[in-house]
Amino acid sequence: MESFTFPVKINELPSTLNPLLRTLQSSSILPALKPSSVPDGIAAFLFLLSALGYVTRGRLWDKPDLHYKVWFERPQLAGGASSIKGVTTRNVAQRLEEGDYQAVIFWGSQSGTAERFAETLGRECYTIFGINALVADISDYDAESIADLQQKHFAIFLLSTYGEGDPSDNAAGLWDWIKRNKDQATRVESLRYLAFGLGNSNYKYYNRVLDVVVDALDAAGATSLIPPQRADDAEGATEEDFQSWKDDLFALFRVLGYEQKAVAYQPTVSVEFGDSAQSEKDDSVHQISVHHQQTSLNSAIFPLPVRISRELFTAGDRNCIHMELDLGNNDVVYKTGDHIGIWPCNPDEEVERLLETLGLSDRRKDTLTIVALDDSAKPKVPSGSTLEAALRHHLEICASVSRKIAFDLAQFAPTPEARAMLTEIGQDRTRYEQFTSSTHITLARLLKLSSPLEPWTALPLSFVLENLLSLQPRYYSISSSSVISPRRIALTALVVNKEVADENKSTIHGLSSNYLLSASKLPSNAKAATPSFQHTSSVSGEVGTVFAHVRKSKFKLPITSSTPLVLIAAGTGFAPFRAFLAERAKLHALGKPVGRMLLFFGCRSPESDYIYRDELEKLQETLGDRLQIVTAFSRDGNNRKVYVQDRVAEESETVLEMLNAGANMYICGKAGMAREVDGKIEEAATQQKGMNGSEVKNWSDGLKKRGKWRADVWG
Repeated sequence: MESFTFPVKINELPSTLNPLLRTLQSSSILPALKPSSVPDGIAAFLFLLSALGYVTRGRLWDKPDLHYKVWFERPQLAGGASSIKGVTTRNVAQRLEEGDYQAVIFWGSQSGTAERFAETLGRECYTIFGINALVADISDYDAESIADLQQKHFAIFLLSTYGEGDPSDNAAGLWDWIKRNKDQATRVESLRYLAFGLGNSNYKYYNRVLDVVVDALDAAGATSLIPPQRADDAEGATEEDFQSWKDDLFALFRVLGYEQKAVAYQPTVSVEFGDSAQSEKDDSVHQISVHHQQTSLNSAIFPLPVRISRELFTAGDRNCIHMELDLGNNDVVYKTGDHIGIWPCNPDEEVERLLETLGLSDRRKDTLTIVALDDSAKPKVPSGSTLEAALRHHLEICASVSRKIAFDLAQFAPTPEARAMLTEIGQDRTRYEQFTSSTHITLARLLKLSSPLEPWTALPLSFVLENLLSLQPRYYSISSSSVISPRRIALTALVVNKEVADENKSTIHGLSSNYLLSASKLPSNAKAATPSFQHTSSVSGEVGTVFAHVRKSKFKLPITSSTPLVLIAAGTGFAPFRAFLAERAKLHALGKPVGRMLLFFGCRSPESDYIYRDELEKLQETLGDRLQIVTAFSRDGNNRKVYVQDRVAEESETVLEMLNAGANMYICGKAGMAREVDGKIEEAATQQKGMNGSEVKNWSDGLKKRGKWRADVWG
């Protein structure tokens, strides 16, 4: 009978394994590994080999890439936010003293617009008026320290509102302090401030964050130097509204005695070209480096393979995609009701157009060395990226160009005609609005229109990098249940294409939706040619990959499955309800008690865009009288257009009955629809409950505070 001996000596193994093996040797485990047969010996050997593999993972093999996180972090945060920004304290008053600043510009931004405005304003305060202003992410400082600001300083607040009157993620600390201060009554008599809000009037709580902050500061004794103003993105006027407010701000500066100077362009970042040889080796890293910070709300970004794609529309010239992404073995997890953030890239055509108009087509593969020239500058592109990667993966080159940028471009125009055209539309708001109403003006298209023959070789690349927005994720409600499909995320995306009323009948293609359509490899139903995108293949090379992260949401099912549900959706707003209903149907099939569900769903026509109709019919069979479906069709061939809010009004008695019985109500879709639904329900409550306006508002606000009335809306 052969005996089995351990194949290596302890002193020949890595030191990290010595404690484990000594424990095994001193115990009864290792001596017991003396099998009575060759198969037993092999089994024992394989057991020990597996144990060694498990213990050495991450030490001897499958070591983590220490630089992996750099792919997904903001360039300005590399090495820590404090070290980049020079922050030595979380007390903003102390920071102003340390840096000899005269003002602080706080920004609270969800999509990056308020942040960009703050950076621009900070530069202009210094170059035009000599005002040294600290541009500050609100989350970098303790909100309580705002009360320590001295009267010789002043504070500027640029605050965005999103969702149902919610502050941006980075403004949570300020929001909490404002709410706490109602009870603590901290006085801020020495605070002089100015405020500008970014919002969308389609939402019920338009610019609520600005209003709450301003009211709280005024109540605490602060002095507003000029009345607060509000941008309205519903009218596409955010840039113009900001420019108008800034004109008033600069007029105030002149009144306060600051001398206005006419200054030439001064870059805040240095941009130099390097060799293309190094980029050939490293470009795969730079093309997925994005501006994203992992937080408690947002996961890291991962490349997720596309496993299933199918078209949901059955007729017409539009596409609606159902796509499923494989989470694999990475660390991304989601819960039913969460959002997925898709990170698109820019289309090939727009990248090529911009390279050509800049006269830089032959330098597309050259690397860029980007260095901030002052503490407030935040490069939007990581140094070492190629020019092509910067334009494709880091900058919003498909976005419209503001009037101010058009005016500032004039100084670099290659021809007198181009300079005259840009100066004209840049100085006259009416002329600019007429021009842009019939033409989609991206930076490349504006440059080409103003100078069809001459490239813009005199335009500094630093100007391009400073004035274009950072590429941002687009969010979609997850349409799968984490209970049923924990390692696969489904999303539902309407492909957006908007025709422009110009002589060429051109089309504005939705960036993210067309990117997903391209990744799905489904044919386009659009009449116009669709843009082409560069996609990364999965390891197998058989399917495409999209980069995405998960964002936590409060749009959740109640813990108790017997709680009744009122679900109200139009179009792709049905996406999270697909997950809700599938999860409830699973619980019902397992014999769990399931509450009554009333679903309102609206779309154009039952023949063309009634998405997931087959699934809904099967759910109806499974759930029986537990599920009632009420539909609304706005273009079903008759003369009457019926919308979701109309059906809600017709069934308002049932809705109120369910709410009174403890139901949770969820609304998902466009903000305008949600506002109309709110109005119909509150109108019904006024009539049926005999309440006045303030009583109805208190009733609806109470339901919302308790999480019984939730909305997930957009645009």
